[in-house]
Amino acid sequence: MKTSPYFFIKTIKVGLFSSLFLVFSLSSISQTSTLVSVGINGKLVYTPDAKGNTIPDFSDVGYMNSEASIPNVPVVLTVFPVVGDNLNNVQNAINTVAAMPVGSDGFRGAILFKSGTYNVSDTIKINASGIVLKGEGFNGSGTNFIATKSSQYSLFYFAGTNGISLITSTKKSIKDAYVPFGTKQITVASGHSFVVGNNLMVHRIPKDSWIKLLHMDSLSALDPAATNWTASAYDLYSERKIKAVNGNVLTLDAPIMDIIDTTYATGEVMKYTSARTEKCGIENMRISSTYTSATDENHGWEAVTFYNTINGWAKNLEVYYFGYSAVHILDGAAWITVDSCKMYDAKSMIDGGRRYSFNVDGQRCLVKNCVTRNGRHDYVNGSRTCGPVVFYNCSSTLQLSDIGPHHRWSTGILFDNITGNGSQDVQNRTTSGSGHGWAGAQVMFWNCKAARMVVQDPQGDAINWAIGAICPDITNVGNMTTEPLGFVESQGTKIAAIPSLFIKQLNDRLNILPIHLSSFIAQKNSNTILLKWTSNNEINFDGFEIEHSINARDFIKIGYIKSQIFSTENSYSFIHTEPKKESNYYRLKMMDKDGQSSYSKIELIEFGNNGLILKSNVVKDFVEVYAPNKVNATIVNIDGKILKQIVIHLTRKIDLSNLLSGIYFIKTETGEIEKFIKN
Repeated sequence: MKTSPYFFIKTIKVGLFSSLFLVFSLSSISQTSTLVSVGINGKLVYTPDAKGNTIPDFSDVGYMNSEASIPNVPVVLTVFPVVGDNLNNVQNAINTVAAMPVGSDGFRGAILFKSGTYNVSDTIKINASGIVLKGEGFNGSGTNFIATKSSQYSLFYFAGTNGISLITSTKKSIKDAYVPFGTKQITVASGHSFVVGNNLMVHRIPKDSWIKLLHMDSLSALDPAATNWTASAYDLYSERKIKAVNGNVLTLDAPIMDIIDTTYATGEVMKYTSARTEKCGIENMRISSTYTSATDENHGWEAVTFYNTINGWAKNLEVYYFGYSAVHILDGAAWITVDSCKMYDAKSMIDGGRRYSFNVDGQRCLVKNCVTRNGRHDYVNGSRTCGPVVFYNCSSTLQLSDIGPHHRWSTGILFDNITGNGSQDVQNRTTSGSGHGWAGAQVMFWNCKAARMVVQDPQGDAINWAIGAICPDITNVGNMTTEPLGFVESQGTKIAAIPSLFIKQLNDRLNILPIHLSSFIAQKNSNTILLKWTSNNEINFDGFEIEHSINARDFIKIGYIKSQIFSTENSYSFIHTEPKKESNYYRLKMMDKDGQSSYSKIELIEFGNNGLILKSNVVKDFVEVYAPNKVNATIVNIDGKILKQIVIHLTRKIDLSNLLSGIYFIKTETGEIEKFIKN
């Protein structure tokens, strides 16, 4: 092991962070952590170091900040495969839905791609908000997209035409002399105009002294071909939202992930606006690429790419053979969830810039429940990624390189319950890749399993952790150099009290009880509303209070259902027999036996002024519609042409036998509109 003055400095720093460091770094019997534990109220308690740095809350990530489930968006257009190239077939369908209005829920609608093979010769572009691409599964009889072009390209490209605009007139400096990582509070200069709900950009401005501290100003001395870091190149912006304002003290929705110490960096904040596309997704299909050999470099490169997009998702995708990635989230995208996706058997040379199976360069993103085989950097961040970013409950087999942040200072990254047969690393990569340098800081490996881990600590107060790792070899000897060892605790024994740091932090933030709500939906049913939900882990649980509101603010109790505790997963339902004629909001208040409670997400059902209800919005020979009060209406096509004039009172079946298949609307004289599809 190389020794240097920096090793002794780091040993002192880690000792301040936890006086039990040396004991726990060698221990294999711990099931708790000295840095974070479960308090008497059931919530996490964090132990700060002498300067106030704590393990951050990583949970503010993913679609809708993980505060809402990925929705089941109704289908508005159905597409069948054609013989030959399907590029125009698919792109025209997307363009058709892009021309539709955005609903009150933020969606235009979903496109269902029926089972079959879709050969596609170039990039499919999704540039409008509120569009979801759905398949019918990824087995042999499901929806199969095949990238056929003989060059490197993305097959599905979600990208807004515009991005973020900084409102520099609102800029205020951060006045704290030292802002520790993990804090959600900062003090700004007086005279600001910030209010709760503002989108805020936190701008960290490093000094040359910080570059020197990390020894990133001397990479060229190690290799003349390497590029030294410069302070201006690490001028980074982190997206936040203001949760509270108390004078000049702002409380943010997510913590600071990189220290702002006036010795090494200054900081400022400002409002920003976003014109990015939002609420877009792709789900439930197989995506593969043609190739000519196992090392072919001229074929599909990225299956799904997100850029200038927020609150999007990729879910239940099975991806084969792409040379670079299954999903690549570029800088400029944020709040993206990648759930239950697989990346198998990439075809490319085994070299740099290839086989980054799930690559996250954007902020506030979540990758969970994913699987890879035969990749290089399977769960990875690129250059200067600002956290929080979370990889949770993912696995890799046949690893050809390491999992972890790859280069140039990614901060605030959580690898939680990641299992692989290779290495998981956060290290100083020095001159690799023309000057990768420090891959990251404030990087946590929590209850992970690996054959080897390199966990190095940067100079100064930054830190990296490996806690509860099932790994025989956790070392400070890296691929390029030796640095001080990071914080290592409970090696060989998982932290049983906190099986998942991400899930526990999320539950604490949302005030969720140990009960897990698997699903909660509300559905129109004639002139009533049906609520259905499933739950598990009903420990010390009493039951569900059903609450209703017409404004999403003032809720009243309309029912109570006791806990069943019949099985590992329990199903419940409740019928609201007297919904209002306007907006109906529902939530569940989940009641523990000791008096604690928490709330589900809120579900909305709109009845409109006349309570117009379609029994189904996908029909064939007739559409069945209900209105409690007599109302005049028309049926129009997608171009607005009136096809029928009707009167609706109570339940009526309307004959559609003379209409072609397509999208239609029922419009009432009071302005209500209900969409349906005739097959």
